[in-house]
Amino acid sequence: MANRQQTSTRFYPEIPSVIAKSLSTKYQRNPKCHKVTHLSLPICGERGEVVKIVEGGLRLYRIFKNTVIPCQFPLPVSGFIRRIELFKRAGRWFMSYTYNTPCAEPVKTDGCVGVDRNSVGNVAVLADPQNGKARHFGFNPARTKACWKRRKRKLQKQGKHRLLHRIGRKQARRTKYENHLTAKQVVDYAAEHRRAIVLEKLEGVRKPGSNIRSYSEKNDWSFAQLSDFIRYKAALRGVPVLEVDPAYTSQECSRCGSRHKPDGKSFQCPVCGHQDHRDSNAAFVIAKRGNDALGGLAGDSVRSRCGLLVVRESGKGKAANA
Repeated sequence: MANRQQTSTRFYPEIPSVIAKSLSTKYQRNPKCHKVTHLSLPICGERGEVVKIVEGGLRLYRIFKNTVIPCQFPLPVSGFIRRIELFKRAGRWFMSYTYNTPCAEPVKTDGCVGVDRNSVGNVAVLADPQNGKARHFGFNPARTKACWKRRKRKLQKQGKHRLLHRIGRKQARRTKYENHLTAKQVVDYAAEHRRAIVLEKLEGVRKPGSNIRSYSEKNDWSFAQLSDFIRYKAALRGVPVLEVDPAYTSQECSRCGSRHKPDGKSFQCPVCGHQDHRDSNAAFVIAKRGNDALGGLAGDSVRSRCGLLVVRESGKGKAANA
């Protein structure tokens, strides 16, 4: 960190080259990194040349010679270890590793469930038209987001930028945790009831001219992250994931198809008299569009979406002498 120009491994002969190269990429070449409080030692797998899978665990010959680091893989490994990181916490060494694992075979589905993602009320609402049930997953992010905004606004006025960044990291961790929890609940339900998951296609909601651009910029919730979590968890369980047009899902009646603006979180159709929660009604509409698009062939229609996924796991490693 003292001299950011010395990025070559020849300047650090006392450090193994595989570690010096990764440290330079992660810390030294990062202009935003000024101080490292919790050092981690990243090591690239180099397509199995550096990190080798052996019986009982992993072997890092360039660092620990023939010593085998014992570890267990919760999912089958496809190919080689992509990357590992060694880090020390409370006097003990741990290791995290990243590897490819094959997706499960797509299950034969008996319909679709719609998932409506929200920033007010619940993180996600799942609706199953096959049995008429609707489930609300996740907490209400509105209160937590308002608290974060107040604290960040106050710290910004006071010029406390370090605390401001700390609050931002805490917000990112909480968002990631809630999205992981919600995605797991959605995929578990779909796998148990053999349903395909239908999501709204929200890639272009922030483009100029979008009707919901102003709303999407103020929601302050990571819908894309939740979608990614649902996708990779579903692929590991063999559950198909589809995308449908998000236009008017909150205004369309799930019974008769007429469109009316809802009043807050309540939806009442003046045509057929249907009354429901706004998010539940939208989830039923999403599921209906998924069923119409699939035509009863969910398992075959999305087979091409399955591929290799990157899974990250953590476990203890015997690297106390590193």
